[in-house]
Amino acid sequence: MVKIEYIEIMTADMGTPNPLPDIKNVQYIHAGFEVTKNVNEEERKYLGKGMIDTVLPYKVQDGYSREKKLTKIKTVVLENEYLKAVFLPDFGARLWSLYDKKNQRDILYTNTVIQPCNFAILNAWLSGGVEFNVGIKGHTPLTCSPMFSEKLDEDTVKFYEFERIRRVSYSITAYLPKGSETLYLRTRIENTEDKEKYMYWWSNIAFPETEKTRVIVPAHSAIHCSYQENHYVVDKTSVPISNGIDVSYSMNLQASADYFYQIPDEKRKWVVAVDPNGVGLLQYSNAKLRSRKLFLWGNKTGGRHWNEFLSEEGQAYIEIQAGLATTQLEHIPMPANTVWEWTEGYTSVCGKNENYYGDWEQAIAEVERVMEEKIARGMIAPEKLGDLTLKNSGEILHTASSWGALENKLRTEKNAENISRYNAFPLVNDGQTQDFIQLLEKGYLPCPAVENEPSAYVASEEWRNQIEKSLKMKEGVHWYTYLQLGVTEYALGNFEKAKDAWEKSVELSENVWALRNLSALYKNEWKDNNKALYYQAKVYARKEALDNLSLVKEYASWLTSMGMDEKWIETYATLNETMQQNGRLRVYLAMALLHTGKAEQASKIITPDFVLSDVKEGELALSKLWKDIYTQIVEKKTGLKGKALETEVERLYPLPYSLDFRMHD
Repeated sequence: MVKIEYIEIMTADMGTPNPLPDIKNVQYIHAGFEVTKNVNEEERKYLGKGMIDTVLPYKVQDGYSREKKLTKIKTVVLENEYLKAVFLPDFGARLWSLYDKKNQRDILYTNTVIQPCNFAILNAWLSGGVEFNVGIKGHTPLTCSPMFSEKLDEDTVKFYEFERIRRVSYSITAYLPKGSETLYLRTRIENTEDKEKYMYWWSNIAFPETEKTRVIVPAHSAIHCSYQENHYVVDKTSVPISNGIDVSYSMNLQASADYFYQIPDEKRKWVVAVDPNGVGLLQYSNAKLRSRKLFLWGNKTGGRHWNEFLSEEGQAYIEIQAGLATTQLEHIPMPANTVWEWTEGYTSVCGKNENYYGDWEQAIAEVERVMEEKIARGMIAPEKLGDLTLKNSGEILHTASSWGALENKLRTEKNAENISRYNAFPLVNDGQTQDFIQLLEKGYLPCPAVENEPSAYVASEEWRNQIEKSLKMKEGVHWYTYLQLGVTEYALGNFEKAKDAWEKSVELSENVWALRNLSALYKNEWKDNNKALYYQAKVYARKEALDNLSLVKEYASWLTSMGMDEKWIETYATLNETMQQNGRLRVYLAMALLHTGKAEQASKIITPDFVLSDVKEGELALSKLWKDIYTQIVEKKTGLKGKALETEVERLYPLPYSLDFRMHD
């Protein structure tokens, strides 16, 4: 049965997206990595391939807070007599929960709140359930955005969207027939263009972590990624025993880590997570989805804190994942005019089975035995999943964006194939595409007031051509058209053309958006700080700049990183009260105070009660600030230096749990 239901859950508001286009800023960090000699040439073949330099055309989603209120959230439910699957269509169609009716338990880790945190390509990300990651390394750009939802029949529902960086259509079709103890998910990625693209897919499955949670997979080796400051170390290890530790039990491990299991080609592709309380999940697929992974937070304070920061006190989970490539540090080539698809199965197993907790070979054999037993009762075998036939169209239950419809219109104009042979992309009132609908319908972009935030951005040759056509009409020759042209040229890698377009935008009507883009271009791409500061001064000479939180955050970052701390302290004092309470701006204030020898004042900001809503995965700003503040204070009071000073700071001012987000040793 397919139906719409609403759940009430404590939810933080997503806020509004950041209006500033991503000009090689720090949001999408290519964490460096070093690879040991244990990883062979074939295994490292695609490491680092296909990375991106900007998240354009998307806007960064950093407008959320940590203030939660009870909210009704729309869900799409697929249910039979054994299972109830709940999807969140407004959050990337995340499979939020999978309830086992027979055993009266959720077999996934289901978060008790909806709390965005800074983990995804576009910043905002939720923990819990099953997340579907397409296209680019990391958490998909659509993880906190709507997906189209279609009811195909009483047993089947499909979710789909157009991914705008790789320019592919993708869908997840969920199938739960009557009498089935297994939920089936069919994924399809369509590259209908005449060019090869780098591709990526990982299904991230959250599972509750308890003292004896164990992950079982038919493998004896893994590529191990350990988290270090600003980079990973990529190595090879045996499983389940690695350096004398049984790494199949996540609680045996101290630091955050990834284990990319190397399942032999001839083996079935599956992974199981179980705990002694009887909760267990089997995820399996046909061979196309060949890789499996374990991510764990570890037992250090930072990892434990991240679990709770993403949810509530006492929460803990791990992720078991399934992907196309060997690791998540790579993308693999997807040929032109190609469709990739595969099917996953999700089903409950009983974690009280003692055979899961002894010898590794015995545990693997037990999973295979349970799988065969389930197959005998009607579950589709891994090797038969590709034969599953599902419908392709039905009744729309939920709408997403108009970007797919606009892309189809662009392709029709040049007699190219639509983005999908299977998914319909209607025009909808999504609040972001109206400027570009007008561009295609009337031939020119509207001209908003310079104070207005740009509604959206585009990033392709086809869109660039449309914007250039707009400039041939008198109605289209204005500051906003040149602003958009510059963004599109930048996304295409044409930096000089971007500069020229933004300069023309400013010439026609001085505006903070083009001025800011010029400053970011000079700073981030051309490393010309003097020219960047020249344009920054023009930006912040305009009153509206200091009324825009995104602009002020960037300004504070620049000033404190370029030795202009007094300027930031002075600017902060002029801000309104709401802006002064922003956690990120207060971090920059504490940095500036510290840099100017005012550690005591900085310590009044970075207290154990301080909350930074958008602290990023791997970011050490808070722990470093705490240490640096009290190092300055203790040194001034005692005159100590070196190791003696460090020891005394750690003794007197240990890092509070609330500020500890460290993920490595």
